[in-house]
Amino acid sequence: MKKHLIIFCLLTCTFWAYSQSSSQCARALSQAELAFEQGRLSDIINIYTDDNSGFTRCLDGDVFSIDEKIRAYKLLTKAYLFQDNEEQAEDMFVKLLKVDKEHQLAAEDPAELYLLKDKFKTEPILRVAARGGVNKSLPTVIQSFNTFQSSQKRYNENGNNTGVGIGFWIEVLAERHISKGIEVAGGLQYRIATYEIEGDLIEGSLNYVAKNTSNMLRTPLLVRYSLNYDKKDNDGNRVGFLPYVFLGGSYDLLLSAKYVDAQRTGGTAYTLPPGSDDLKGSDQVATSNLSIIAGVGFRSRIGRAKVDFFSLELRYDNALLNYINPDNRWVNKDLNFGIGHVEDDLTLNVLSFSVGYTRSLYIPRKRKQYR
Repeated sequence: MKKHLIIFCLLTCTFWAYSQSSSQCARALSQAELAFEQGRLSDIINIYTDDNSGFTRCLDGDVFSIDEKIRAYKLLTKAYLFQDNEEQAEDMFVKLLKVDKEHQLAAEDPAELYLLKDKFKTEPILRVAARGGVNKSLPTVIQSFNTFQSSQKRYNENGNNTGVGIGFWIEVLAERHISKGIEVAGGLQYRIATYEIEGDLIEGSLNYVAKNTSNMLRTPLLVRYSLNYDKKDNDGNRVGFLPYVFLGGSYDLLLSAKYVDAQRTGGTAYTLPPGSDDLKGSDQVATSNLSIIAGVGFRSRIGRAKVDFFSLELRYDNALLNYINPDNRWVNKDLNFGIGHVEDDLTLNVLSFSVGYTRSLYIPRKRKQYR
């Protein structure tokens, strides 16, 4: 009981001390703003540099809220500017940008502050985007092959299995804004793609199923154009909704490819034996490929500063090269004659949907012409 009472007293005292400190800091900020309105610039500097005022501790500690820190650093920036102390003004402005990454000046801000901001790069040096989603395989047959002349094939048409052709993917991209809503991005993607083939050797009496699943490591490179990137609303704030389109390409490295389900039904049932399911191990598939990427999506600015993004995206990947190695099409006798299936020449195209989060990274720095 005593232990709980002591903890309660400590928490109460801590809260009281914080409230007192917060109140003192708020008064110090109000005094500084009043001094600025009255043109007493030296008083503002004195309040900031005087250790007894506690103003410095309010800024350096966690007493000031984010909005109060923005007000304080902006006030100090203007005070040093009007005193022709450019070095200190720049130092205060950098501190302001560290708190409010892409600080937007108001219409009533002085021209000197606009000129100072023009000396700095306030855009992010880099953005890091993480996305993940589902994909639908859309194999496109280049040329068809069959063990038996009467064989018929259907891709991803098993009505009893809603997961046919559905896979998953994740990616991490580094993004950089170039100019006027144009961005470039590149990174790594891990993709699981699958497609299923139903074959009729003798329609209605002898059938088979072969389900192919591949794992790929991909290196997408994209160019994106976003609408509304620099557009502002009537209050001078950046528009939060950014539709975009993008185009790019990817080098795709095949990590694995296997039959996760391959069996013949009708007559004497037959299942692909262990060891005959590895397409990559038996060199039946291409180990690499090239893809063209295109898509649309939208991003929404999130967070207090509105510099990070939530995104939804629809993407189409069109493979340029044959997914199958034609030289080893007939190497798997268990598949070709036991199951009765032969892989067609095809491109493994994919339609995907994803959600993502983009984090903006900043280092406030002066432009080269002002160094």
